[in-house]
Amino acid sequence: MQATTMLSFLRRTLGRRSIRKHAEKARLREAQRATTHIPAAGEAKSVITCRVSLLDGTDVSVDLPKKAKGEELFDQIMYHLDIIEKDYFGLRFMDSAQVPHWLDVTKSIKKQVKIGPPYCLHMRVKFYSSEPNNLHEELTRYLFVLQLKQDILSGKLECPFDTAVELAAFSLQAELGDCDPAEHALDLVSEFRFMPEQTEAMELAIFNTWKECRCHRRQRLTT
Repeated sequence: MQATTMLSFLRRTLGRRSIRKHAEKARLREAQRATTHIPAAGEAKSVITCRVSLLDGTDVSVDLPKKAKGEELFDQIMYHLDIIEKDYFGLRFMDSAQVPHWLDVTKSIKKQVKIGPPYCLHMRVKFYSSEPNNLHEELTRYLFVLQLKQDILSGKLECPFDTAVELAAFSLQAELGDCDPAEHALDLVSEFRFMPEQTEAMELAIFNTWKECRCHRRQRLTT
């Protein structure tokens, strides 16, 4: 996904009220830090436990029959999150050499993930849409945003300075609403991490751009 396409996608996505609702729910789960537990269905006597880290930083613990395939775990996570556009997502795990692998939904979990129990996996975006603005579900958009933010922060996705500043400002707008200089100080920006090398100059630029988001929104409302 090119930076210009990404910026357009995030600008439209982060401004939506529904995205703010998803962000508020994520902050609540993060504050609670309680791992959700999904017990095995039926009367399975021999189970395995899989721990899946979600894109919002929370974890889900899933009990499955000992011979369960990857599809059973994947479907449980998709059902738990109420994800409809499932094809964009996947579960990834690390081998003993810390090399990442995608979980094959057609094969046994135990034959793929050698470290465990619990068998630890991470939910991630597996395929980016070539036309992200055509995504139908707001939840899919929100999860794409979380993945993009992680990729930028880790340095996996290179982002020019101006683009990074604007994306960070949009993110603050979505998380906290309009910037109110009487309530929000520059120090607040440093509590959020957007780039692998986040300088004071960048944080000042982010803060100023965040303030401009408020002005732009007012202009749209009055036109």
